[in-house]
Formats: sequence, C-alpha cells, structure tokens
Amino acid sequence: MYIKTSIGRRVVCSVGVAALLTSVAAIPATAQEPVPVADSIVAPAASNNGFGNIDSKRKGSITIHKHEHQQGEQIKPGNPETGEYQGDPKEGISGVEFTYYKLGLDLKKDNKDWDKLGKFTGSVPQDACTAEGLEKLKKDFPNLESPGKKATTGDNGQAKIDGLDLDGYLICETNAPANVIDRAAPFIVTLPYPYTSDGQGDKDKTTKWIYDVHVFPKNAKTRLNKTVESQDKHGLGIGSEVRFPVTAEVPRIAEGRTFKHFYLVDPMDPRFKKDSLKVPSVMLGDTALVEKQDYIVTVKDHMVTVSFTRKGLEKLEKNPGKKVVAIFSGVLEKLDAEKREYGRIQNRAYIYTDTQPKPDGEVPPTDPPTTPPTIPPTDPPNEDDIPPNVTPEVKTFWGNLVIKKIDAADKKTGLKGAKFKVYAAKTPYPDNKGQCSKEYDPKDVVKKAGKTGEDLEVTTDDQGRAEFQGLFVSDDQNDPKSKDFRCYVLVETAAPAGFVTPQGENAAHAVAVEIGKTPDNEYGATISNVKRDVPEIPLTGGRGVTLMLLAGGILMIIAIGAGVVVVRRARD
Repeated sequence: MYIKTSIGRRVVCSVGVAALLTSVAAIPATAQEPVPVADSIVAPAASNNGFGNIDSKRKGSITIHKHEHQQGEQIKPGNPETGEYQGDPKEGISGVEFTYYKLGLDLKKDNKDWDKLGKFTGSVPQDACTAEGLEKLKKDFPNLESPGKKATTGDNGQAKIDGLDLDGYLICETNAPANVIDRAAPFIVTLPYPYTSDGQGDKDKTTKWIYDVHVFPKNAKTRLNKTVESQDKHGLGIGSEVRFPVTAEVPRIAEGRTFKHFYLVDPMDPRFKKDSLKVPSVMLGDTALVEKQDYIVTVKDHMVTVSFTRKGLEKLEKNPGKKVVAIFSGVLEKLDAEKREYGRIQNRAYIYTDTQPKPDGEVPPTDPPTTPPTIPPTDPPNEDDIPPNVTPEVKTFWGNLVIKKIDAADKKTGLKGAKFKVYAAKTPYPDNKGQCSKEYDPKDVVKKAGKTGEDLEVTTDDQGRAEFQGLFVSDDQNDPKSKDFRCYVLVETAAPAGFVTPQGENAAHAVAVEIGKTPDNEYGATISNVKRDVPEIPLTGGRGVTLMLLAGGILMIIAIGAGVVVVRRARD
C-alpha cells in the first residue's frame, strides 16, 4: 500500500474523477490525461425505476471507492449495475478522508442550475476545495455550503454518504494515512445522476436517473517522461554532448504533511565520459532553480542524482501540478560497451519521493540525504520487469563510417596517407540511402568535440583504411524517429604522396551512415586516386648520339651521290 514506494506507483498525479454534470453521460478519461481534466468512473447502485421526471421526494447516496492503482495504462470502470469493480482491483485503502460540499442547486424544477454545472464538465479546478478555490466557486454557486462535511473510507476502501438531498456535490480527497501520498482530483457528482444503461455517452441507449451513485476516483499516472534534445544542436560526432530532459509532475500532498525527499536519478550509459556527466539546469515550471540552494547534484560512477534540499522541497509543495524538468547530460566517448548493443544508447530515469508529518506544523529544518532510499539498476531493466517509478525508455542511435582508399590503376591496392573530413548533408534523411546527395554547407563540418574546436579528420592506414568511429544517426524522440540511416558528405582533403587530390565537387562523396558497427571487410565508401602527371623523360646518353651521327652520315652519302649523278647528266 504505497509504503515508501516510487513516484510511479504512489506519486501518481491527482487527475481524478468527476461525475457527469449535465444530462450527457460522462466519458471516462484515460490514466494519462493532464491534471486539470477531472473525470470519474461512475456506476449506479441498483434502482427500481429511474425513468421519467426526477422524483423530488427521493433522497440519494454517494459511495466513494478508493483503491490502490491497477497495473496498465487504463483504469477499468465500475460495473454499471452493481457498483462492482471490473478487472483486477488492488486492495481498498482505508482511512482516506473525503470532504464534500453541497452546491445549493435546485435540479428538480428547471435547467438553469443544470446549465451552471455544464461549465465544469471535465474541468473542476484542482484547488477547488481550498479556501481560495471555494470563494471562486461561490461566484457560480452562491449557495455553496461551507465548511464541508467529512467521510472516511473503511477497511474495504469505501465511504458511503447516505440521506443526501437532490443537489450537486463537490467532493475532494483531503487527507490520507501517512503511507498514501497520491490524491484524487476534485470532482462533482449530481443527485440524481443521468446514467446511460449501455455505454455512457451513447444517446441511443436507455438513460435513467440514478439516485444512489457509486464513484471510483481514479488517479492518472503522474506524467513521468524522458526525452532527448535534437543532436544537431550539440554536435554529430563522438565527443559531442547528449542532453536528456527528465520531467516529473509535482504531486499534491495531504495537509499537515511535507515532502520527506524528492529525487530524480539517471543511471547514465557507461559510454558517456564519466567526468562530463552533469545536470546543466533544473526548472520548476518557468522558474530556474538554483543548484546547492534548491537542489544538489551528485555523480557516483555513472549514476547522476538530483536531490532537492529543504528549500527546494518547500517550492515543490507550493506548486502542485507544475512540472519539474531536469536536464541530464554527458559527452559520448565510445559506441561499444559490455552488455550493450554497439551504437544503441538506451536510457531511463527514476523518480523517488515520500512525505512525512510536519512537526508541530512547521517544515523540518534539515535537508534530506543526497542518496535515494533505493538505488536504481545500472543496466536497463528487462521489459517484463519495469518498475513503476521509471520513465519511458529513450534511445539514441549512432554508427561508424569505414572508408577504403585505393589506387585507380589496379582498383584494389590500398593507399596510405589520404585525409578526409565529413560534413552533415543538407538533406540528412531522404526516403532511401540511394538518394543521399553530395550537397553540404562548408560550415557543417563534424568537429572533434561537439560544435566547436578542431574539425574531425581521419587518415588512411597502410591498407588504405580509415574510420570515423562515431556519427549520429537518429533517436526515437525527434523526427524522423528511429531512422536507420543518416546521410553525410565525405570530402577528401589530401591525397597520398604522388597522387592527385580531387578538387571541388570531385572531392565530395555522398555516404549513408547506418546504426551500429560496419561489418569487417565492408566499407561505407571506396574511393580511388590516380597518379600525378609528370614531364616527359628526355632521351640522353651515347647510344642516342651514335644513332644520330649514323643517320647524318647516311644522309650525307645520299646527298653526295645525288650530286654526282646530276653532274654526269650535265656533261652528257
């Protein structure tokens, strides 16, 4: 029964329950609706006849059922005929106090007061039962009776209120045992209640008036969430920072109690550089909280904890329903780790909270310990054994890029000494890998560390091989979610000695980086180089001269012979 359990089970937010206020039947809300929305699961007690006009002589009753939370995302409604709980309810909670206020309406004569109720369908203010909230409600319900009356659940988790006049009733959960800290949101129920016998809200079904109403205040799960910021903001290569915002909704707690502790804990992946782990900011709504005043950050191994100080806990108590957002961050230094899939960074955060009585009505002066009562697992939990105080899993995906540089002459011999940089493609996510383009902005070069500093550059080894050890592919939070590849542009910046360095567009190559590790003997790109042009070699040395002299002598003999022939012909 919620005893020192996690926020996921006991600090479930008070998005509770409201009976339908007009003649249209209520539509149950799921367990994930936001705090201001208040719906109820309403089931009528047995009735002899509920048709026709309202029976103004009748009295009514309201039976409130308070149960521990069911497993799963949707709470199942009570049985429409008997008030029995459908599904597999947890044990009823005893000792939970509800306060109910008669609104002072006349629901028997005309529809004016019914129309007033319509304003609050699904939106009863969360502070409705506070002194300030009641004053606001009196503007709509001037005959609201205050102070309200009390009803407390018994061992079966039920509180029955008998002998009620036909009216509207505001009901709030106002107190509970020390081991129960989640509370149902305020709700309104009418007597009589217009109930549709076969599916609430279906006007084609039989509707009758219910004078004895069972309500099942349901508590939606506190919105625990973890996401990841767009990696383009922080860099696309290993050495870049990755940021995980973790969000928790502040629960309302019972009067006379105070927060004992409130922890946000993130077991960061071991592939993050340990001394880079930090919490850059913690926000409460739109207000930035101050480290060491409102909260303390501790890092042990890769476990990062935000523990709220007494001053910070006071701020939480004053802001129920607001969201606390803590950003956990670290610098990724490698893609492989024992028991982890290469390039797949999976992560969850955990939330722990508890309350205690205020000593003599005052806030305890001491700060809580910086360590939560339970240490989360360092490895991701099995999908079949996920604890209730944990956020949804967040995944960010990375891959490596292996390239091969070869001699264009034989198309196989590796070349040492070629240098390459890699750039973010202008179109990173086309429909398929074959559509990757060579278009890029020279400013979008991947850096060694995030978005600043030296460019990341690799050089081919003796085999002509070079590797970019980690490039971002996608994540499961930002569009396109979980894409299996991302386009980059590979640019050759220097060729091996004696080979031509390509220029302009010829130096750029479109590549697709996929999630995970490139298999051995496979390459994301194979690029060839041609040898440089050189001047023609001059013909020098003795043999060449001899040939030239011989040729010259032959020409002279031919010339002399020709001259003799000419002279003889002249004499003749």
